[in-house]
Amino acid sequence: MPSYRFSAAIGALRPGVAAARLVPELTDDARTLAIVEASSIAVVRGEARVVIRFTGEDDQDARNVALGIFSLARELAQLSTPELTRRVKNKWIAVSDE
Repeated sequence: MPSYRFSAAIGALRPGVAAARLVPELTDDARTLAIVEASSIAVVRGEARVVIRFTGEDDQDARNVALGIFSLARELAQLSTPELTRRVKNKWIAVSDE
């Protein structure tokens, strides 16, 4: 089963949302749709990014999982446009919006 990675830059948290709850809530939500391999917050080019890696049947399945993650994430914080990539050998390749 292919491995996929959802990531998005995190802006301000919504009122009442504790920073410590962001990744666990997104991870728990993603687990209802897919097998989560890893989750974290990383600093990329000076900005905080939430990263959730999961498996999916195919690109469409992965898009559905990513949309679910993004939907909940927008309720918790301001986010940039999300990125969805698929692991191909030793590289992460962007998943197109077909």
